[in-house]
Amino acid sequence: MAFRRGVPNEKGWRELEEVSNPPHLGERFPKEFDVLLVMHHLSDLHVCDAQSPIRPEFLDRWADPDSPIREQVGTIGTYRPHSMLTPHVVESMVQSLNRINVGPLSGQQVQAAIVSGDTTDNAQLNEVNWYLALLDGQPIRPDSGTFEKYEGVMDEGTDHYDTKYWHPHGTPDGKDDDDARAKYGFPIVPGLLDSCRTPFVATGLDVPWFAVHGNHDALLQGTVTPNEGTNVEMMGDRRYESLPSSMTLEETLGAFNEVGPADYPASSDAAYVVVAADVERRALDRGQFAALHLTSPGAPIGHGFNQQNVDTRTMYYSTDLGAVKLIVIDSVNQFGGWQGSLDETQFVWLEGEISNSTKPVILSSHHPLMLMFNDYAPIGRRVCRDEIKEMLLKYPQVILWLAGHEHRHHVEWIGSEEGVSGFWQVETASHVDWPQQSRTVEVVRAEDGDIYIGLTIVDHFAGNDYARAQTPVEIAALSRVLSANVWQRREELGAKHGFRWYEGIPEARNTVLRISKR
Repeated sequence: MAFRRGVPNEKGWRELEEVSNPPHLGERFPKEFDVLLVMHHLSDLHVCDAQSPIRPEFLDRWADPDSPIREQVGTIGTYRPHSMLTPHVVESMVQSLNRINVGPLSGQQVQAAIVSGDTTDNAQLNEVNWYLALLDGQPIRPDSGTFEKYEGVMDEGTDHYDTKYWHPHGTPDGKDDDDARAKYGFPIVPGLLDSCRTPFVATGLDVPWFAVHGNHDALLQGTVTPNEGTNVEMMGDRRYESLPSSMTLEETLGAFNEVGPADYPASSDAAYVVVAADVERRALDRGQFAALHLTSPGAPIGHGFNQQNVDTRTMYYSTDLGAVKLIVIDSVNQFGGWQGSLDETQFVWLEGEISNSTKPVILSSHHPLMLMFNDYAPIGRRVCRDEIKEMLLKYPQVILWLAGHEHRHHVEWIGSEEGVSGFWQVETASHVDWPQQSRTVEVVRAEDGDIYIGLTIVDHFAGNDYARAQTPVEIAALSRVLSANVWQRREELGAKHGFRWYEGIPEARNTVLRISKR
């Protein structure tokens, strides 16, 4: 089962249509082979506490189609109308992956899964606890602050009602319809802001899964290094609705840099709404992030992290998995900025792990190689893409690099002659943006020694009928159709960050890749 966006109505809203799974393109998968690894690849879960007061959603309107500066600001990404539904999408994806026991091309047992970063949206303790509960099959209550009502920007408060946000319960008396419904055809879904906060017991993945550190797991909004001041705001009772008078929009957006440094504006005299405070929204340091994985009950213990990661606050590791060596890289620049790089210590460690391997090597990081250019380093030096690429291409045992970050399906050969000297880099789409898909990855060695990599996209279990959006799967179905209609993405036809860009070209979805014998 797969989905495509249907014909738009007069407001541009598209329902989803079920379609057959697309065929595999590229090379012909071999009939005789030895299995190296069969695993699921999930990325960019963005499990989100959409009620957190430190989220600057009010900035996102400047990227709307009617914004006078849309062309200048591009995509901002601080607000999504379905952010509060992210836990339910992960639950629906887990249910789908648990039904895939063998690789669709090889017919061999799925051995593991890897989650390539941005498991959370805003680097908060409660978000980490939710994501771990979802993948390890534990009870989850996807709510924060007061449990009595929803307190995000889409709540029902008439004194701060804002037409720039979708209000699924409808329009308060005396107010105008919000833009989402009036201009873009979004539905009314009664009770959604209560049902999305209802506790449930997560299913949990049936296979061992491995974690990767992403920029949204470490940095506020994936960009800003947490500090004492931001921690106070995260746990506090003020949700700011605008910029302070001391800051211009240009200055604020300029402070959220892809290359560090990056920082939040001081709250100062900005308008705010009082909400319930919550200490569970506090930020985590790297050691604490690893420690939570060690105490979570799923397999393997630590999900790749070990006590050394906790003690040294490092977020990279290696392990033997099937017939390959899996090396997980931490591409997050802890000093700020949303693009990636490595510190020198990790870079030296990485080369040592590769050079000493007698097995084929699969790498995984959050950032793909092309976006490893965040060289900001107030202490030490950051190693960026050219130096990383030069080192990796010295070692023919490197065959595959799994990444995320861009929220798209993308396949790229890194090296010189395709399929001969180099390796394949595979990016997989996110759970928060259309098309909300994962992959199954099958790596085998054919009789002639060539390596084949089969990629198959996986839709989460929900269908296209969200009914009353009461159960986790119904809520996930609603999230998918909302993600297919976000008004800022409707300029498509290949435009970057339009829907087609996220889907990727057909050769980047279901496909078979080949590497000549190593």
